Amino acid sequence: MRKTQQLVLVFALSLGFYASGNAQGMFDGFFQKKGDLSITASYAKSQFDEFYLGAEKQDAVPVHEEISQDIFTLYAKYGITDRLSAVVMLPFISASNTSNVPDPVNGETSISDIQDISIALKLNAYQFDFNKADLSIITAATAVIPSGYEPNGILSIGSGAFGIDLRAGLHLNTDIGFFSTIFAGYNFRGDADNNLTPGGDFGVPNSFVTTGKIGYASKLIYVEAWADFANSEEGVDIGGPGFAGNFPETNVDYSRVGLTLYKEVIPNLGISAGIGKVIDGRNLGDSLTYSGGITYNFSVL
Repeated sequence: MRKTQQLVLVFALSLGFYASGNAQGMFDGFFQKKGDLSITASYAKSQFDEFYLGAEKQDAVPVHEEISQDIFTLYAKYGITDRLSAVVMLPFISASNTSNVPDPVNGETSISDIQDISIALKLNAYQFDFNKADLSIITAATAVIPSGYEPNGILSIGSGAFGIDLRAGLHLNTDIGFFSTIFAGYNFRGDADNNLTPGGDFGVPNSFVTTGKIGYASKLIYVEAWADFANSEEGVDIGGPGFAGNFPETNVDYSRVGLTLYKEVIPNLGISAGIGKVIDGRNLGDSLTYSGGITYNFSVL
């Protein structure tokens, strides 16, 4: 296998895992009531057998057993009002090479650090009330703050760039519990610090994103099926023309689908499980991700 392919395998897993581990995104179509706080602790694990080098799928078996990534996330939602919520997400990612072969860029065999801290506001801008359903127009804005990790390594855990994500969407909720949600938006990314190779800072591509969900929500159970799409602008392919070894400059596209299940086990405390799968992509791993979490809901007023 060519050296470029060997390098991309680890990087692709990093991208594919973070994307899939957070495939549902920060937002759903539901809102906390004023003063209600929901805190979730979750864990996700990702693996893949193939990867996308550019848009071409490649066999990843030669290094599949060498890379392991785990993500632990704290996620909180708070109702500022019944129509305005604050959302915070704090992920901790651990990446390691179980063969103990050093990362050819930074020389490390494992990295563990907080990734990008995301802080968002979500607004129910307007709600149409019908006989047996309601339709909400939702807008959201997120600040993405990197925590200081080195972004330009094969085992690196993110792009290292400050970002602003904007979303707008519709949420249809029926009286019998069935719902559907769609969000579309744009991710703005700044420059990332390049501390390992000459050339100074480098740009991280912006991207268009779309997420759709359908499901059922009641006091007994919450279940949803989701699809998630992203299309980066301008970036380069790993190993292709214009690629200078700066991995956050790459063009990362993906299409993913998944399922999420949540069940309250005792009053105010519930557990969740999920699965997500990349079905098409560019410069990332063809990953399958499993996740689980525990959520505690309470009022601070």
